Amino acid sequence: MAETEPATVASTFFARDLFLFLCAVLVGTTAGIGSQQALLHLTSPQTAANLSLALATTCTGAAHSRLVHRKPLGYLLPSLVAGAPVAYGAMRAIHFVIGL
Repeated sequence: MAETEPATVASTFFARDLFLFLCAVLVGTTAGIGSQQALLHLTSPQTAANLSLALATTCTGAAHSRLVHRKPLGYLLPSLVAGAPVAYGAMRAIHFVIGL
């Protein structure tokens, strides 16, 4: 019986990690879709898509920090505000380098 317990525990940890990963991705996806719809009224469709992708990526990371590492929301908000422009700049630089 002792031989099956470590496999069961590992399976439970894997299922928990997978569930938290999916929750973080859903939070990021929702943030990306919502921000793209809002930004379409303010910018061109291409800029709205790029900005919403950067925001979605940053929100996914923030949701992961909150769910897995239990970081408080007050700690994550400044990181979210600072991280989105950095993600956008990195994405634009990569697009420039590869010629898109």
